Amino acid sequence: MTPISTERLDALHFCADAFGGDPARWPAERRAEFADLLETNEAAAILAEARALDGFLNAATAPRMSDDLVNRVVADYAAPKAPAGLFDFLRGLAPVMRLAPAGALAGVGALGMASGVMSASAQDALTPEYEALAYMDDLTLGEISDDGGLSWDAE
Repeated sequence: MTPISTERLDALHFCADAFGGDPARWPAERRAEFADLLETNEAAAILAEARALDGFLNAATAPRMSDDLVNRVVADYAAPKAPAGLFDFLRGLAPVMRLAPAGALAGVGALGMASGVMSASAQDALTPEYEALAYMDDLTLGEISDDGGLSWDAE
């Protein structure tokens, strides 16, 4: 006899938990899937456990509420309030709306700082040295004179 895989036993255990310990109450495709397993000792132990749980659940009765509990629940019941109109809704928002201008101002200030930092970091500094380098990129070295001077030709 070949050993039974733990995956199949776990699937059988799941099926017995879902449908009970009586295979006759299982769906037909599940009965066919586990037909070869139902004769093993491992399956018998799983089905016995499921039958014990079935018996416990069948013997259990629903708890009955006492009349005192029902009376207390009914006495504490408050009818729901009528839905408020639009004006009442807007009046309820008034305390929150007092802070809206301050929040908008803070948000615009943060957005201005962020855009300023990002645009400043994306540009080169405008110092005379950088400006001279920008002009030199457009020039090519011509020739060196006898006294050591350079002449530049614009491209």
